Amino acid sequence: MECPANEREKAAVLMDYFARKLDPNSSLAMERHLEHCAACQEWMRRQQMVWSALDGWEAAAVSPDFDRQLYQRIAREERPPFWSGLFRPAFSLALASLVLLAALLIRPLPPQAAGPPQQAHVESLDVDRLEKALDDVEMLRQLNLAPSTEPQSM
Repeated sequence: MECPANEREKAAVLMDYFARKLDPNSSLAMERHLEHCAACQEWMRRQQMVWSALDGWEAAAVSPDFDRQLYQRIAREERPPFWSGLFRPAFSLALASLVLLAALLIRPLPPQAAGPPQQAHVESLDVDRLEKALDDVEMLRQLNLAPSTEPQSM
């Protein structure tokens, strides 16, 4: 018989022998092998130490309100973060308006020329920015229309 302690694939035979799951012929062959194999004898000695330690081990007592504490912790973990409620339509519209206002105020005013007032002329870039901001607000509004499992509060 080849030594099962030398090959990982065959080590299951040692476990089966120790658990008394081998058929009588295989069990007899393993006993003969154990009489002469120091590696398998050492493996069996260590396995017996492990099982003895496990037999003597007692699990810690569970507190009476363990289930309640567990479910509370799960609920805390599943609760959405505080900032997730910030992206509601009203907030999105206000934010887009502030960004648009800031963009208009930050841009320097053109110098006043002496002469008759010129007709105001709207740059297409500002219209494009406004259109993009409105598209973003509409996209955010559609995202918030998706069905959710929790009641939404503001």
